[in-house]
Amino acid sequence: MMTAWGVSGWVRVEPETDDPLRFRKLTRVRLVPRHGPPRWMTIQGVRVQGGQVRLRFEGVETREAAKLLANSLLQIPPEEVLPLPEGEFYRFQFLGLEVWTEEGRHLGRVVDVLETGANDVLVVRGEGWEILLPTLRQVIRRVDLPQRRMEVALLPGLEEATGRTYAD
Repeated sequence: MMTAWGVSGWVRVEPETDDPLRFRKLTRVRLVPRHGPPRWMTIQGVRVQGGQVRLRFEGVETREAAKLLANSLLQIPPEEVLPLPEGEFYRFQFLGLEVWTEEGRHLGRVVDVLETGANDVLVVRGEGWEILLPTLRQVIRRVDLPQRRMEVALLPGLEEATGRTYAD
């Protein structure tokens, strides 16, 4: 998230990474403003001091131009994300996955990921309904990113809580 701007178009970024130095390896980011369409921005300069990151983008050369970018979300290209340990995933990787129970019943597709503090919750939308699934190991049994598929085990009471049964 970009929160401040300075002279010559530099912007301060609040990094959501354990490795702020990784910004030095990036050449572009996707800028998602609060209002308006997302767009790709080319990085011209990077300054890292401690946990603080400052970026300069191509075409942004004044304080006024940088100020227009404030409160925008920065996303890096999926192919440039840092690898995670086995069994861990980035939130964006869940979006669009088809969700099936271990018994082979199709529940729907992941349309959103909610950050709750304790654990993330997947919003899975079926035909005319949706179900919320916590991202717990006892629920998320298998994730196959290349096949865009997830297998889950429904916790006791979850079917009743949705007011829907998943009988074949």
